Amino acid sequence: FLTNFISGIIIVTQWSYHIWDMIEVDGKTWNILKINSLFTAIQEFDGVVFNIPNVRFFEENVRNYHTNDKRRIEVEVSVDYTTDIMQAKKVLQKVMSNFPMILQAPASDIMVKNFSDKGIILGMRFWISSKEDLISLRSNITETVNLAFHQTDITIPYPQMEISYKTEESKNNKKI
Repeated sequence: FLTNFISGIIIVTQWSYHIWDMIEVDGKTWNILKINSLFTAIQEFDGVVFNIPNVRFFEENVRNYHTNDKRRIEVEVSVDYTTDIMQAKKVLQKVMSNFPMILQAPASDIMVKNFSDKGIILGMRFWISSKEDLISLRSNITETVNLAFHQTDITIPYPQMEISYKTEESKNNKKI
């Protein structure tokens, strides 16, 4: 009881948590609804509300996505191995330029992140205001990338598997 009460006083007077801040606790993202002396009411995106003891803000790692006025977002996309990477990067840059909520500074970038079993992974990194709706923005950008890739004949890969087998008669590998 006493630790929650003291934690509540510290949160209210010293910490930068405010109503409607987006925070991450235990790997889940929440919005702060109410802060009182013992508990903080937090809401999941589906509307479920929980009260968590204030001491958890000190015992666990809590990320506050509204502490800074901007945050960097990364959206990963995969392209087929036959894709011209420079062309794909140009298309992704054009997609980002069509979203005015993406900040001009710090600069956005597009990088080749990795090779996967299904294609080349590209990462679009950009900055937005902390107050922007991250989930809707990420969805809109992903949808726009999909449309732009279809319009420019850039293939989004899908997992494929090659199976080899041997028969008793041939003892040679046959591919399906």
